[in-house]
Amino acid sequence: MSNQQKYDRGDIRRLNAVSVLNQLRVNGALSRANIASALGLTRATVSNIVAALIEPGLVSETEFTVGGAGRPGLLLNLNPKAGCMIAVEIDLDRISIVLANFGLQELWSQGVSVEPDSAPDKVLASAASLVESAMEQASRVGLKCFGVCVAWAGLVRRDAGELAYGPTSGWRDVALKAEWEVRFKVPVFVENEAHAGALGVHHFGAMAGRRNLIYLSLGEGLAAGVFVDGVLLRGKQGFAGQVGHTAFVEGGALCSCGKRGCWVSEVGGAAVRRKLAAAGIALSESGESAVDWLDSVQALAAAQDSRVLQVLQEVGAQLGAGLAQLVQTFNPSLVVLGGRLGGLMQPVEEVIETSLKSAVLPSMAEELELQINDGEADCLRGGLATIFNAVMTNPPLGCNSLRV
Repeated sequence: MSNQQKYDRGDIRRLNAVSVLNQLRVNGALSRANIASALGLTRATVSNIVAALIEPGLVSETEFTVGGAGRPGLLLNLNPKAGCMIAVEIDLDRISIVLANFGLQELWSQGVSVEPDSAPDKVLASAASLVESAMEQASRVGLKCFGVCVAWAGLVRRDAGELAYGPTSGWRDVALKAEWEVRFKVPVFVENEAHAGALGVHHFGAMAGRRNLIYLSLGEGLAAGVFVDGVLLRGKQGFAGQVGHTAFVEGGALCSCGKRGCWVSEVGGAAVRRKLAAAGIALSESGESAVDWLDSVQALAAAQDSRVLQVLQEVGAQLGAGLAQLVQTFNPSLVVLGGRLGGLMQPVEEVIETSLKSAVLPSMAEELELQINDGEADCLRGGLATIFNAVMTNPPLGCNSLRV
């Protein structure tokens, strides 16, 4: 047998193992017979693959099936105790982290504030310290770590594992992957935070599985993650989705990128604070964290402060108008507004939806849904999904049961 033939057989075995895992991922607990029928494989082949997945702990056997003809069989499922994953989001003034098991159940989470103008090495040192704490938590419950995913705003070189440029932070060529892989001895993934948010929505929650969606991450910056026919669009360099820096208002406010009139300069965090100040709303000092001023504004909105609501309505109309251009370009079935400022816009959801749907072609508006999410959960879930997908597409396999 030639080396080429051996390679081909091993490749087919691995593809079959991935197919088995995906059956369990999509459908939950199944018997070997169920899997064989769904994949068109023989029972013997499936049993052989399952043995190779049970050996490293990716799959576990559960209760017997009941009912139906023939002898009852054991059900198979993904094993939550197979390992764990760590997702990190680095924002301008905050680092958030979550530890989850292979069943995607959250085991531990934490967030710490950082000074908005901190140097990259200081912020990364704080993030690494949080990862160490997560590793310790995983060790206490006996879970090996499958990897760490870090998401941050800006132009991300995923393969190199570095931030090429953060238009809001001003950071350039900040590397992370190589150093952290040596330090933590696990695979490290680096992702754009809007792309991570889109992955989180695509894989989790009531809208999971939507093949055509736009995720707009609203914070100090503004970026989008776009799924078309089930594929996340990344572009040639992986920089797709920097919609916040498209022209929106001619001769408008100066943007952090150096241009005027960008969409983010009308709807991002700095724009919201500028408009609130013009309306007579006194906010916290610039050095105070985003969470503090957001909490204050949300409280005023809940109290029906007319000045705050008027500003949010203006921003909401501008969000809808910008989203309409994305909708007419990509024709999604779902638009999700998330990110740190997502929850701030919930009181004016109707304004956003009206502005959006009135500006798109009627046939596109008919089957379009808008959803507003609050907080950082989407991005962190997307980080977990990134690691989970990496394991699912290249699973560790037991070697003593993969026979021809």
